[in-house]
Amino acid sequence: MRKVWAIVLAFLLVVGVLASAKVLAALLGTIVGGTVTVGDGTDTLWLYVESDDLRITEWNPIGASPYLEAIDYNINYISTGAKNNLDGDYYFADSGKSTQTIINVTVQIYGMHSLPNKQLEVFVWDGSSYTSLGLQTLPTSWSWVNYTATTVLDTWAKIDGAKIYLKSSDNGATYYVDCARLQVEYNALS
Repeated sequence: MRKVWAIVLAFLLVVGVLASAKVLAALLGTIVGGTVTVGDGTDTLWLYVESDDLRITEWNPIGASPYLEAIDYNINYISTGAKNNLDGDYYFADSGKSTQTIINVTVQIYGMHSLPNKQLEVFVWDGSSYTSLGLQTLPTSWSWVNYTATTVLDTWAKIDGAKIYLKSSDNGATYYVDCARLQVEYNALS
């Protein structure tokens, strides 16, 4: 399957449909995961949830722990229909990096809500405390939602120790979250 996607992406790149290397990197990261290098020396690393402590368990777990480690919403995910329910601590895989300059860090949540205009709040651990990354509206079909975390996770030590928890902000219908990952853009030349 990966070969098919690689052929499709190569064709699109040749015919000029993909406007930039960053778009190609994002597509490849979604398809194959891991690290993708683009022409300007910027690398993108995706760190998926690797384990959970689940000290906060107000959401309904479906399947097996760690629930948010992959896009497999028919097997492992979490859900809730109540306002202000919390769920976490979800830990991310280590980066294996230490000296490269960090450009941008994003917490990405693969989720949905059964009704429009419902928001999800994400909190990230920076090594000493949790910080809210704010509220984002979840789509009504499965999709990635991005929370900027660059100022909170500004060192590789903080990225490697990062964990998150989630908070529902509305009553009614159902929140679903299937996968969580850190997207880290960094200078591969530093």
